[in-house]
Amino acid sequence: MNIPTILNVAISLIFIFLILSLLTSEIQEAIATFRQWRAKHLKNSIITLLTKELTDRLYSNDLIQSLNQTGKNRASVGPSYIPSDIFASALIDILKLYISDSQGIDTLETKINNSALPTKLKDILLTFVKTIQSQDRQIETAVKDLHHQIATWFDESMQRSSGVYKRNAKGMSFLLGLAVAVIANADTVYLVQRLHKEEILRSTVAQISEEILARNSDVIIKCLNTAKDQASKDKCLTPLRENLNTALNDISSLPIGWDLSNPLKQLQEQQSISSVGKWDLRGIIKVIFGWFLSAVAISMGAPFWFQALNKIINVRNAGKKPNSTAE
Repeated sequence: MNIPTILNVAISLIFIFLILSLLTSEIQEAIATFRQWRAKHLKNSIITLLTKELTDRLYSNDLIQSLNQTGKNRASVGPSYIPSDIFASALIDILKLYISDSQGIDTLETKINNSALPTKLKDILLTFVKTIQSQDRQIETAVKDLHHQIATWFDESMQRSSGVYKRNAKGMSFLLGLAVAVIANADTVYLVQRLHKEEILRSTVAQISEEILARNSDVIIKCLNTAKDQASKDKCLTPLRENLNTALNDISSLPIGWDLSNPLKQLQEQQSISSVGKWDLRGIIKVIFGWFLSAVAISMGAPFWFQALNKIINVRNAGKKPNSTAE
């Protein structure tokens, strides 16, 4: 294979991965929303910080209740996101950590010591109070400092907790990607073979990929560079989704999907090792391995493949010879 062919095969393959990744992310987001995965994970994380009893009291606070946007006809676990300043205000409210101008910081220390809080949580709050005491602040400033300390503590704890959620989401993404790969019959090995053999197919896919990228690249890349998490990055690709339906109509001959009239014959042809009508263990393993590769690729996410597609198309365009002009 020459370099232009390799680049076109790569662009076409990445474009297919991008389409399948977008589909999988939509499915995963729908499941996560319906099952309230983020809300459940957040609540379990807060239970780890506090206790179940305190968490229930926290979630009953009006400030937290105001964040819950779930429909009235559906049982809600709670909000899927709680800003740290609201968490701090709600915690101070349910623990009654208030002091008046006539009281000193020592009052807070006494309230915490006399409370029935778990030892670990009590020690954390006392550490915050002692830090404020050492700075010899005025009452108003001290209360703000306590609020800030609690908010910072919550932010740091949620950052650690989000790592666990991301790992779980990655595992679910792989499982969904494997299901999509099998249902769509997206066999990476077979895709590479077909794209290598069929010049018209790979040229058409590469051209459409470039056209879609040209319409959306600047806006999406700018959004991806500022996005803070995977969910935000997925939302950046919204303009791309609007163009994919038209693109798929133009390349309906993509080597994915099943021939429902004779799927077994299609699978035998796809093995490309034994002749049609026979089963070959190596061929079956090859197809399964192709699905597995597709699942791994899909689990890497649509933002990853969009950025990869953008870079490879830029490399290909940079290598093109400029059109000669008549003198």
